[in-house]
Amino acid sequence: MSDGGPDRSTVCPRCGVGCRLAPAGADDRATGRSGPANPNGRLCPEGINALEGIDGRLTEPQVREDGTLAPASWAEATGRVVDAVETTVEAHGPDALAFLGAPHSTTEENYLLEKLARTVGTNNVDNRARHCHVSTARALDARLGWPATTNGLDDLTEADVVLVVGANPAARQPVAFNSFVRPAVDDGATLVHVDPAGNRTTRLADLHVAPRPGRDALVLDLLCRRVLAAGDADRAFVADRTREFASFAASARHLDDGAGVDTAGVDPATLDRVAALVGSADRVAAVVGTGLEGDDEDAAAGTAAAPNALLNLLALTGNLGRPGTGVHVFRGPPNEQGAVDAGCVPDRLPGHQPVTDPEARTRVAAEWGVDPPATPGLPAPDLLSAFGETVRAAVVVGENPAIAKRDPAWVRRQLDALDHLVVLELTESETTAHADVVLPAAAGTEKRGTVTNLDRQVQALRPVAEPPGDVRTDFEVISELGRRLSCTSGQFDYDRPSEAFVELTRVAPPYAGLSVDQVVAGGQRWPADADSTLYGERFRTPDGRVPFVRPPSAPASRTDRVAGLRLVVGGRAGGRDDDADSRLRLHPSEADQAGVGDDDPVTVSDGDLTVRTRVSPDPSVRRGTAFLHAVLADPFVRAGTTTVTIEPVDPA
Repeated sequence: MSDGGPDRSTVCPRCGVGCRLAPAGADDRATGRSGPANPNGRLCPEGINALEGIDGRLTEPQVREDGTLAPASWAEATGRVVDAVETTVEAHGPDALAFLGAPHSTTEENYLLEKLARTVGTNNVDNRARHCHVSTARALDARLGWPATTNGLDDLTEADVVLVVGANPAARQPVAFNSFVRPAVDDGATLVHVDPAGNRTTRLADLHVAPRPGRDALVLDLLCRRVLAAGDADRAFVADRTREFASFAASARHLDDGAGVDTAGVDPATLDRVAALVGSADRVAAVVGTGLEGDDEDAAAGTAAAPNALLNLLALTGNLGRPGTGVHVFRGPPNEQGAVDAGCVPDRLPGHQPVTDPEARTRVAAEWGVDPPATPGLPAPDLLSAFGETVRAAVVVGENPAIAKRDPAWVRRQLDALDHLVVLELTESETTAHADVVLPAAAGTEKRGTVTNLDRQVQALRPVAEPPGDVRTDFEVISELGRRLSCTSGQFDYDRPSEAFVELTRVAPPYAGLSVDQVVAGGQRWPADADSTLYGERFRTPDGRVPFVRPPSAPASRTDRVAGLRLVVGGRAGGRDDDADSRLRLHPSEADQAGVGDDDPVTVSDGDLTVRTRVSPDPSVRRGTAFLHAVLADPFVRAGTTTVTIEPVDPA
């Protein structure tokens, strides 16, 4: 994107809030600049340190010779990549290729990567961003129209009730929380937090609902039941803007409340208070995180149970399509929204258009000069499983599949089974250790392009630091590969990222009408022809109405009556939750039962894996659970562990 003048500000690369910052001086610290997401110019500690140097930077291309990675020229390294792609396609067909992007790359870089995959002939392109909020995005897309936050961040200040479900924004997105949620609370809004474990967000909350892990959907269904019983449904909204209400209401009314409360493990009086608040408030906004994903009901039914239950509650009470209402998806990585918007996913073209839609493929083909494939590709987990069999070569941009949430030894075998593995990366990683070609990439603070934050705000990056050595941006590398591999002349002849952005506005409907000048000047939210609040008059559905989804006719049976404690994993993005993040958090009664006290050493085990840490008794953590930060919990997550046991460590 254009410099837009002498301003050296850029977008913070640490999370999806999209704060603006600039170098503060010679000590690599950043200072905040007023922007859409940080109107007061504030930064969190992560943002202040966002310009720190990255240890162990790759500074030159490497190619594998006789089993060892050795320095190479860019010409030799990119030639190897081109040969790998061409020989794979010739021998096995284009679907033997896999392309993996990343939410840390710019929107234009993700756009070029998916364009490269599809012009070569495959939809085997994916991005970790798609998996972080997959259930929520699926529900928003199917029922409202776009897989994205429904309202601008500043809308939160108009809420009467803020319902935070499965998220800890006070710790993970502190600038957004302090700029928009806290002012609403200070102005009289009620904050309700739904999460098995208390955290920084809970400290400000008026009410804390702590369900058993995996029971958020049931809690939300029980709230719907109470709103209906109290006669607090918004009858006008339901009549004018929804459909399938009768079957939904019948199912909700017949939900066994006693069994539901027992299964969810929540206090019925607290549920009554929350339901009364939500039913009587004029404006209710929901803030959700990854904790809303992966309910037990989701796994059993293959549906987005918790996000659908939340949308039911908001539709029932008329809390969609107005400022101070809606669903705010508080995403983690800096360009999680933009990477998906760009079409770096196996089943959607740029702008969330299904690859199976002939009209969408025609629109894209008119721009690219080649028809994109019509059959959806494989998602990243399936691609990893296919490595060495149907998938023979992979191009990985800014991602580290070697630390996928699978058995580490199995993942290493899958990577080694590829005929060709190409990795564009900042530093050496678990994945570069298996690569045949490693290309050094620029960091977010060293390049131009755009990122889209968690409330659909598209902002421009400017380089505020110089990349080391012979480093290139992902955009430059993918452009060169596209020029050499494309079957259509000129399709990757870009002089700058802004040219790819303009092209994206022509092929991606939500980006249509966005202006480079406005994006550079301060940001512009998509779609360009809408207010910050989506769906003010109609939903983007065939009939303009939001459909209700029937809750289960009976609560799922309790699944936590097993030996041990249910594992609750804290978030990774943003800063640490508090000083005790390196410790195991237990309810005091669980700590007493295990015979341990504050700061005592313990082992946490699932029978096969063991992690050693120290204890932090915490009454805000529900009984029957064990809370570990993501860094500590990684071995258990990768093994699919759901329950753990605790044992004291003999100090001797």
